[in-house]
Amino acid sequence: MKLLLFLPPLDESLTAIVGMRSRRGEKRARFYLLRQTVLILATTVVCLMAGCRKPVTSSAAVVIKSEVMPKPLRAGPATVALQLEDSSGKPISGAHVTLEGDMFHAGMGPVFGEAREIGSGRYQGDLQLTMGGDWVVLVHIVLQDGQKLEHQINVNGVLPN
Repeated sequence: MKLLLFLPPLDESLTAIVGMRSRRGEKRARFYLLRQTVLILATTVVCLMAGCRKPVTSSAAVVIKSEVMPKPLRAGPATVALQLEDSSGKPISGAHVTLEGDMFHAGMGPVFGEAREIGSGRYQGDLQLTMGGDWVVLVHIVLQDGQKLEHQINVNGVLPN
């Protein structure tokens, strides 16, 4: 209970709210405040930890090579080409690959596409870039064994049509 001694003196309104006016009541009120403060801090920490969870990212065992075409990019159709390889350079086939394009600034809805396998470990999909500016393309990959990966492609300087 020594921690209670470091709290500032309580004013009349707080002890009246807690319903205690004696010295013992003041100690109870301080304990009540301390308990409420610790509870609020613990809840805040738990919420922040849940919100700051690291997203699923690409594994060191999978190498993802990507390219967005045509060059230079203009608003309109864009093709995303991917090459998936394991750490030894062997192509990874049979993955399910989806694409999500977002502008860097707020206010625009995302665009979606799906990439299909066009060769051994090679995937290709289309996105409709709705306007010029800076875009980010998130590639969501689910390998045959169920492992989930994400790959981010920054697409800067898309020209308006």
